[in-house]
Amino acid sequence: MKTTNSISGSKKFDKGHVFYRYEDNQFYINHLMSFIKNGLDSKQRILIIESMRTLPLIKANINKRFNHKQQESIRLVNNFDYYLANGDFHTETILTHFQEDLSMLKMKNTMIRTWAHVEWASEKPDVLLLEEFESTADNFVKEEGLVSVCAYAADSLSSTLDTTLQQLHQYIMTDHNFFISPFYDGGSY
Repeated sequence: MKTTNSISGSKKFDKGHVFYRYEDNQFYINHLMSFIKNGLDSKQRILIIESMRTLPLIKANINKRFNHKQQESIRLVNNFDYYLANGDFHTETILTHFQEDLSMLKMKNTMIRTWAHVEWASEKPDVLLLEEFESTADNFVKEEGLVSVCAYAADSLSSTLDTTLQQLHQYIMTDHNFFISPFYDGGSY
């Protein structure tokens, strides 16, 4: 299995659905900033769906690292609006928000990349709901030719959910590695 240290270390990574299982918040922020920089370097617009707790830190990093013109290519949204606004993890609501945000970015006629910090309200997430969502998202990412990262805190994942997510993402990223999922069953790009 071929691995690199991160998504930014993978040559010519320009489309795909990535499951990022993170453990360390500083690695998380560093990987997100690299993801943004690579997108800006490729003249892409970027949609970041992030938790309310982390948004201020991300905004501060963006303000420090990127100029005003670059910042105009980055859209930050609160993940509560996606994952919790209509009850805990309602797939239709999530996809509606996602398509609305992408439509706004597409009006600029550029490629788009997305990063979503996925969370849920319940103590134990509904694996079937997450499977439905991620399967639909995987198909959408393939159809649109996007780079899309779905980030999950490792301590929130059961072994069953972790395996399911590996099956529904073409790539797997951890704080230290990036590789093709050996369990991906969604077909090829």
